[in-house]
Amino acid sequence: MINSLSASDATFLRNIEKIQARGERAQLEVTSGKRIFTASDEPDGVSALLTTRAEIEANEQLTNNLGRTKAEVDAAENGLQQAIKVLERARTLATQGKNGFNVESTWTALSLEAGDLTQQLLNVSNLAIEGRYIFAGNSDANQPFDYDPGLEAVTSYAGSAATRQSLFPGGNPFDVARSGDVIFDNAGFDSNSVSKSAFAALKSLRDALTAKDEDGLRTALQAIETSAKHISGELSFYGATQRRVVEATSAAQSTTLRLSSQLTRLEDSDLTQAILESQQAQFQLQAAFQIRGARPRQTLFDYLG
Repeated sequence: MINSLSASDATFLRNIEKIQARGERAQLEVTSGKRIFTASDEPDGVSALLTTRAEIEANEQLTNNLGRTKAEVDAAENGLQQAIKVLERARTLATQGKNGFNVESTWTALSLEAGDLTQQLLNVSNLAIEGRYIFAGNSDANQPFDYDPGLEAVTSYAGSAATRQSLFPGGNPFDVARSGDVIFDNAGFDSNSVSKSAFAALKSLRDALTAKDEDGLRTALQAIETSAKHISGELSFYGATQRRVVEATSAAQSTTLRLSSQLTRLEDSDLTQAILESQQAQFQLQAAFQIRGARPRQTLFDYLG
């Protein structure tokens, strides 16, 4: 039967285990580049580390959302530019219709083109990004407008109000969308009680051209100019929103850099120090065994070692 280790032997083994643990820990830091692996590694730093990681995750989500918003806002801005061009062409058709020298074929051609302009504006109002109708408000799965051949008119708005917002880093919100009814249809009236509805303006243009009604053309021209002015205002909203998205994205990128630097300070290992620690542990182990090996062997444990 072998007796228990002496106090000296037990101390030696404990010291060896401590040195080995230090060396293994240092080597782990060298290979991983990190210095915190469990909560017990650095209790005071774990809370800050977890908070920073959560902030990074939230900022990444915000950045992704801003990217999606940018795509929609850019498409909307481009669409409204097209809508203004449609109304500019409608103004030209109304002016041509008023000149008093049109033959039958000219009236027919003008009327047909007016109908085509309605379809062009309808296409703009139904713009979609990744299957989401950008002018359908919060109901972006629904096509906001359609055309009823029987009524020869655009159907009522099938979307909803637009209340979506995006966020700057830090949580400040800003509006990012307008609903299609406000832009193209149920936009109210101007100070002269002229409807701002672009669809109504185009319908009145086509009806007047079909009927060769010069008084109706004057009314249609006024409606076209009113709706064009209104859509120009909506275009300004999207231009301002584009700038906000760019500013928010830039701020999010700055936040990413700050948080990444902060995370590095919190969890990254000092590689120079870790390598030195690993080397020192190896040296101490070698020295300890050499010193131990040089001692006179007086116990069975020594001989077994």
